[in-house]
Amino acid sequence: MKNLKIALILLALSPYALAYIDPGSAVFAWQGLLALIGGIVVFVRSPFASIKKLILAIFKKNENK
Repeated sequence: MKNLKIALILLALSPYALAYIDPGSAVFAWQGLLALIGGIVVFVRSPFASIKKLILAIFKKNENK
């Protein structure tokens, strides 16, 4: 963990970077961001759908009595 902090500090404090970001890198970043958002939506939505289904089944049983 200490090595990671040192590496991040060294990267953040570098005076300049000799790097080129091509359009493919930006598309890759957008793709990752959209996949993350989609994964979060599915992760949150799936349990709510099953809970909603369970609650509706309980209330339907109570109405039939």
